[in-house]
Amino acid sequence: MPERISAFDLVIIGGGPGGYVSAIKAAQLGIKTALVEKDKVGGTCLHRGCIPTKVLLHSSDLYMRFLRAKEFGIAFDNIRINYSQFHRRKEGVVNRLFQGIQFLLKKNNVELFLGEGELTSPGSVVVKKNGTDVGKITTKNVILATGSVPLIPDNILYDGKYVLTSDDILVWEEIPKSIIIAGGGAVGMEFAHFFNVLGTKVTIIELLEDILPAEDKEISATLRKIFTKRGINVLTNTSLEKVTIDNGVRAEIKRKNTAPHPPTATGNNEFIEADHLLLALGRKPALAGIGIEKLSLSFKGKHLQANEVMETSKTGLFAIGDITGPPLLAHKASNEGMIAVSHIVGKKTTPLNYQNIPGVTYCLPQVASMGLTQEEAEKRSHKTRVGKFPLIANSKAIIDGEYEDGFVKIVTDDKYGEVLGVHAIGPNVGELMWGMSLATILEGTAHELLNTIFPHPTLSEAILEAAHAVVDKPIHM
Repeated sequence: MPERISAFDLVIIGGGPGGYVSAIKAAQLGIKTALVEKDKVGGTCLHRGCIPTKVLLHSSDLYMRFLRAKEFGIAFDNIRINYSQFHRRKEGVVNRLFQGIQFLLKKNNVELFLGEGELTSPGSVVVKKNGTDVGKITTKNVILATGSVPLIPDNILYDGKYVLTSDDILVWEEIPKSIIIAGGGAVGMEFAHFFNVLGTKVTIIELLEDILPAEDKEISATLRKIFTKRGINVLTNTSLEKVTIDNGVRAEIKRKNTAPHPPTATGNNEFIEADHLLLALGRKPALAGIGIEKLSLSFKGKHLQANEVMETSKTGLFAIGDITGPPLLAHKASNEGMIAVSHIVGKKTTPLNYQNIPGVTYCLPQVASMGLTQEEAEKRSHKTRVGKFPLIANSKAIIDGEYEDGFVKIVTDDKYGEVLGVHAIGPNVGELMWGMSLATILEGTAHELLNTIFPHPTLSEAILEAAHAVVDKPIHM
């Protein structure tokens, strides 16, 4: 631990992908930087979110592919799941990346304070361990990057054993026979796919009209069709009213629609039983205990208000990542952090265009998107022109045997052909989205996309074909 009273140019509270990236960049630019982290650097994304989830999903996806091995000319007997090894590999990957971040912080001379950071003024931070002050830091600037925690509704009984959050389920080393997933967003869909592959009976409860409600409607409907075909029970327009725990869970639900109720229904309510229930209802900003309540900061709802350089209503106090509002994505937090650091050192900054931030749901098939959906574009009075191309006509998807109802969809402005949004469902479509984000930053058009040379055979050629579909007709249809 550094000296009890230390002076820095910048203190960052929270060592997740927003905080540690900001710290490294600041140190590289010559700022004397301290990073305060109460647990482990890497934050939720590395230890309880993005990374461990994707490691488990990769193992399940390999298993899913192995089940089809004979189709590819590979024969073997007695394929089985070693679920404990799923978790051992997960821990190995997480630990390797954790060590890498620690090394990078040390290499770049970032001072790491382990403990809880609390603002006593805009330029003063106290570091605490177990409620006891262990250090004080004075600073010219502070970046708050404390992230978010799973949302647990007050009306739902939560015990961490039968009713779980995503934090809990990542360390749960038993495959449940049945599970209810409350929430049809990205987290819920990834775990629904994961447990379905492992043989668990999965029921999804979603309050809105469809799963992945923020995605393009055609994409959401296609994923629902695929999940239903695989045996996942998808209940939309359905609310979770109450949960009873007794060696399992009994969920009381209420449907908005007029579908006939099963024999277990009482009035408008129904009951579903399962081994466990996963709460995947979103996340809330982690703002408790960091001292902001005495600073009279501006809020937008439950999230901190920050300007285009991520500065709050207090000069020298910045906020990035989940605490500033959606989208709650690691790459958004990292980008915001670098914008704040650039401003602090006096460099010219480019405001983040939140519309261009790509998002990926890592089920199989993947769902990826960037920009406006067709519905959003039309609500904003754009006259749209849309091009679609099915992956069943893409050579690489056919080679890989992974085209299942997948497609790429490009939404453009009809007048100039400017790309407004790109949406895709299929294998590894998340890898396509950085290029589409760049295209929109450069105000690219469908004409420019169809004049771009894509390598053959690749999945990316579906972008080329969808661009042709916007302008006139795709080649391979």
